[in-house]
Amino acid sequence: MYNEEKDDLKIWLLNNITDLLVDENTKSEERKVLLNAKHQLENGESANYVCNLVRVGLDPLSWQSKLSNGVMKFHQAIVSDARPVSHQAGALGGAALGLAFSSIGRR
Repeated sequence: MYNEEKDDLKIWLLNNITDLLVDENTKSEERKVLLNAKHQLENGESANYVCNLVRVGLDPLSWQSKLSNGVMKFHQAIVSDARPVSHQAGALGGAALGLAFSSIGRR
């Protein structure tokens, strides 16, 4: 079954991650998170899962105001389109997280 929204999100993620990886202002800590996310996408992991990985990796740097400008904008785009999901929410929470990220790629 073809899912255009998920493909759009994956393309959006890959484009932004690739741009940030070649940006000389991207810090090494950010680069590690982005490189891992890119590898996950290229190995077939879902775009929604990768959005979550990016958040887990970049949230602590964001809280400490340690993100470069480009990565900060990318992180904000992901965070602003997602609704928080409790760690205890289980499968239903995972489904909600997937729906929360479904609008990102449509910009």
